[in-house]
Amino acid sequence: MSHEAAESWVVKFIPLASSVESSFWVKYSEEKLNKIQLKEDPIDISGSYGNDSRLECRENSLSPDDVHQSRVMMKGQLVGYNTVETFQKIDKNQFIRNVFLPLFNDGNICTFVVLTFADLKNHKILYWFAMPAIATQKGCSIRATHQEEVKNGFSSSELKLLYDSFSKDVWNALSLPSFFLYTKNSGCLPFTRKSYDMLCSKDGSERIIFCFLDSPSRFQKEQFMGWQMRNMVAFLSLHWGLSGQTVQIISFRPKFLRSTMEQCDDMSVFLHVTVPTKADYGDDLQVVGWEPNVRGKPGPRWVNLQPLLDNRHLAIQAADLNLKLMKWRMIPSLDVEKLQATKVLLLGAGTLGCNVARTLLGWGIRNFKIVDNGKVSYSNPVRQSLFTLKDCQGGEGGGGIPKAVAAAQALREIAADVEAEAFVLSIPMPGHAETQETINASVEQLDQLIKECDVVYLLTDTRESRWLPTVIAASHNKMLINAALGLDSWLVMRHGGDTRGENSLGCYFCNDVVAPENSMKNRTLDQQCTVTRPGLAPIAGSMAVELMVSLLQHPDLHHAPAPRNSSSFSPTTTDTTASPLGVMPHQIRGSLVSYTIMNPTVPAFSCCTGCSPDVVNAYESDGADLVYQAAQSASGTYLEDITGLTAFRAEAEDQLDGLEEDWDIED
Repeated sequence: MSHEAAESWVVKFIPLASSVESSFWVKYSEEKLNKIQLKEDPIDISGSYGNDSRLECRENSLSPDDVHQSRVMMKGQLVGYNTVETFQKIDKNQFIRNVFLPLFNDGNICTFVVLTFADLKNHKILYWFAMPAIATQKGCSIRATHQEEVKNGFSSSELKLLYDSFSKDVWNALSLPSFFLYTKNSGCLPFTRKSYDMLCSKDGSERIIFCFLDSPSRFQKEQFMGWQMRNMVAFLSLHWGLSGQTVQIISFRPKFLRSTMEQCDDMSVFLHVTVPTKADYGDDLQVVGWEPNVRGKPGPRWVNLQPLLDNRHLAIQAADLNLKLMKWRMIPSLDVEKLQATKVLLLGAGTLGCNVARTLLGWGIRNFKIVDNGKVSYSNPVRQSLFTLKDCQGGEGGGGIPKAVAAAQALREIAADVEAEAFVLSIPMPGHAETQETINASVEQLDQLIKECDVVYLLTDTRESRWLPTVIAASHNKMLINAALGLDSWLVMRHGGDTRGENSLGCYFCNDVVAPENSMKNRTLDQQCTVTRPGLAPIAGSMAVELMVSLLQHPDLHHAPAPRNSSSFSPTTTDTTASPLGVMPHQIRGSLVSYTIMNPTVPAFSCCTGCSPDVVNAYESDGADLVYQAAQSASGTYLEDITGLTAFRAEAEDQLDGLEEDWDIED
């Protein structure tokens, strides 16, 4: 098709259409949740178009340095708003003008803009693409006076020079250019003012042709040009001094990008175009380019990511949403990744164990090892939230299935990414005689479990069952959180790790002047079972987890100093004993009788049977032999002797006797 030189007509343009891969929106949702959060600043992104006339954004396009090989690179900006109301109220025309004009004036004449609102809870994205273009004033236009196919107006040698020079001198290994210059003598040059001035200086013999990479699909309607040409012409008028002049333009349309002339069925179009004057554009430049919606009308589009995501991904993202949102405004310093990487060991899967486990899930903990030697009974499900009536039957040898197994399975069913492992194990206890072989195996397994974890939760039923984990945790310097229940009172405390240093905090046994012994002998049923008010376990379990989380946010972890003794809980964020979540008490003692909480701080006791240097050193030296001797000692004297507790009591009694002799009692 060719037009005679005498006539002129308005050049019509077709904008690029956006084509966004779902992975782009999935990646953006993750960035919004984890990094961008409440910020609404523009984000530099990238896109590309090829011979399909579509602006493509893929997962890596969220990086402005993404490489789009064999395609034309476009720089863009994405602005995400925090509410749909803000998205709707923004002045779109003023927005695109404010964003694009500074870029245009700096020479970035082919770019794009995206407005978004991410509904992270429902996995939907509201978005609107714009391919900005400078528009002439009403009544003015870009007009052409000549148009023909390049292959009809250029010789074969000129076409070969166009393709060879374009391949050699213009495009690089990363991406194709949007614009370039061409002369029939010099070939192709980059679209820069330096190249243009150099060509102009060659005594006027060089006929400069301005080229832009267009889509071959437009050849079917060759009177329509690519959207990029609008900005190129405006740039020539406003910045290169060609206002009102007639210039030659090539709509470069190779059928295959990065091809040679021999490989290509050329579909390019050659035009003579009259460049609008600066007055045609006006002093107040107008910018257009918002993409129509699916109905062809001005407006944004929705993309629903939920069908694109597998159920497991949706479950994982939704489960962690609360934690990620905490970082947006309330606790910016919260280290969610540290919590998610924490490995916990639950010793006991009863009422306390179930409540602790559920609260841990809420804090993003996903790696569990659970130890218990009991089976689920019909009295358990109403108080122990991880069990159902189905767990009360089907176990080997009759009865319920093991609590550790049932608890691990329940956690996996609640959170998609949980790794939960069950261990049916009886913890050796002082005063509970067992064979040497049995104790050796149990101690070895328990020691390995504690060694491999980050945090130990001590949630067992009896006092003596807490002894060995206390010793092992001190030996391996592990964070240990202890929780215990009475009828209407509860205790949560953190142990001080290895107490062989200075200023260590006490353990569960540091207040005792007797060794733990068999507390199950000669007990009635109500004394054998943990009889407690039902509301206590959720309170104590939650407090135990919250204490752990606070410790994990402190640089000293479980060695963080405890606040001074206080009968009230008054955290101060400036206190050196505080983490980003508040103070970290040594003990939390609560009562439902008076509805009060106290936070005593107790130092480690040098003769403690659970954490003193003597007992820890004895364990590290003798291992299972120490445990065996403690189990055989029904009266507890073995542990009292090796820790110096026997001598301590004797000395205390002597001092008391001396006090009685010194008293002067009058008749």
